[in-house]
Amino acid sequence: MKRFVLISLCLFVVGCTSAKKNMSSDYIVQPSELSNMSASEVESTMLNGHPATYFTRAGILFSEGEKREGVKWFYIGQIRYRAYLQANPSLKPSGDPALFSALMHTVGTPLNQYIGGDIDEWIATIDEAVQWHNDNQYYFLDKDSNEEIYAFVLSGLEDLKKHIVDNRDFIRNQRAEKGLENR
Repeated sequence: MKRFVLISLCLFVVGCTSAKKNMSSDYIVQPSELSNMSASEVESTMLNGHPATYFTRAGILFSEGEKREGVKWFYIGQIRYRAYLQANPSLKPSGDPALFSALMHTVGTPLNQYIGGDIDEWIATIDEAVQWHNDNQYYFLDKDSNEEIYAFVLSGLEDLKKHIVDNRDFIRNQRAEKGLENR
């Protein structure tokens, strides 16, 4: 519940500080609003809204027990938020960059702890996130006019996948030492 409140606060901050001048506050969606939307409304929000919305969806799904689906949306959110930050290097550090960092910590930590328990599922989930990203437009930061930025971000995920595969046993041992589940 604390994470849900923090996410709500973070999204409020985004609504107040978003550097995307041509986007209205209609694109900033609170967690309670996202939970009450129809599937088509959620899809529209995801394609048009601020990248923090993906983290909100990830947290909601994860807390509702749809853990792998939540992790998928977390990775989609990372792709799109990292691209947004790369495309806007002059953003105030206390705005979107700080929000991204907070979301990575608050939302990302439990999701990564969960997904790391099954290396094959982790790799498959990253692949699903990349596939969804590739198959769906993103109007908040157009993919066609930011191809190089998205390619750079996606290469980072490929590097992560390689690291996971190359260090499978090490990851499992580290998790066991920290008392985290290996599935």
